[in-house]
Amino acid sequence: MDEAVRLLRAQVLLSNQCLEKIKALKKVLQAEDKGANIVTAVQSLEPALLEMAKLEKNKRDFLQRQSATDMRTFISRLTPDDKWEILVHLYHRTQEFEVSLKQELASVRVLLERGKEFADYHVNIMTRTVASDIYTQSAAESESRRGVRMFDSSI
Repeated sequence: MDEAVRLLRAQVLLSNQCLEKIKALKKVLQAEDKGANIVTAVQSLEPALLEMAKLEKNKRDFLQRQSATDMRTFISRLTPDDKWEILVHLYHRTQEFEVSLKQELASVRVLLERGKEFADYHVNIMTRTVASDIYTQSAAESESRRGVRMFDSSI
């Protein structure tokens, strides 16, 4: 039980650290400074994500040794006492952080997608590519006066 408490406590701390760094990345993406600090924000997030991956591996190994599929199953097998209450509290905190991380990651994903679309749009303007109402490659080729192919970074 002590190892489970240690693992969950580490997960709470790392989740909090990741959440703070993801929020910082989100602020950088929202700032109108032409992406000057994006590299720094991402680099500060990487070590925390690597530590989180190591912790997840340790947690999987622990659960495998305990013959449990997840932490909830492991906790449900234990008899209630003081350490059990601590374990349940930590488990609930990790679940709260998981939900928060998912929400923040979704908003960062949207910001990144908007940034990609913005860049695609401006590259098309710079190359004087004419886009149709449908905004497809074949429509652009048929309407383009210069024969310039429409830019799309996903190609």
